[in-house]
Amino acid sequence: MIPDTQKKKTTSGSISDSIVHIAGSNKLQNELLVLFLESKAGLKCTYGSKLSLDSVIDNEACQTRLLMLDCFGADLDDLWSRFEIAGNSNLSRFFIALFNIEPNKGFERDAMDRGVRGVFCNTVPLNIFSKGITAILNGELWYSRVTLSKYLLEPRRPADLPGKNAVALTFREKEILIMIASGAGNKEIADDLCISLHTVKTHIYNIYKKINVPNRFQATLWAAKYL
Repeated sequence: MIPDTQKKKTTSGSISDSIVHIAGSNKLQNELLVLFLESKAGLKCTYGSKLSLDSVIDNEACQTRLLMLDCFGADLDDLWSRFEIAGNSNLSRFFIALFNIEPNKGFERDAMDRGVRGVFCNTVPLNIFSKGITAILNGELWYSRVTLSKYLLEPRRPADLPGKNAVALTFREKEILIMIASGAGNKEIADDLCISLHTVKTHIYNIYKKINVPNRFQATLWAAKYL
């Protein structure tokens, strides 16, 4: 039996109070995910019955920090069209992630290009699902190392490469930036490079300043374009 306090939360369709909003047509699944994320991860969640960006974008009082889009049976081309219509200025107001994705569909590059913070295959365990959502809310990306490495190592067209006036990163800064782009956290970087956590934070501060980005996500996009 569901406690009354949880019933009140999960039956609320209001997006205005949510931290995580789950959008998709599978109502039962969405309700169970809300219950799980609230009880196990302590997150404040809501759900909607449509795979929609509009309901969040149009709500001026929206407190949604992460929009989770259920892509089971969805037409991804149609979804990308919705991204184009919504525009970068609207989508930058919150994080977006996709879940219920079939493995090995090869669409991750399209998702990254559109600023999607992470993807979750339909085979991911619930504990990893919760961990990934928490990571995204903390400003991290949630893609596999293999996916990120392929994205970074793809050949770039000459027009995509930095010119003579591009910022000059040191070897160590480039090394750390590549690790950031591959999904490594500060402690992992410090351990791998045998340097202190304070030194890592200093390098990251300098990197952000040189390439004029505010966070890990934008740094990853910069690395994908210029390194």
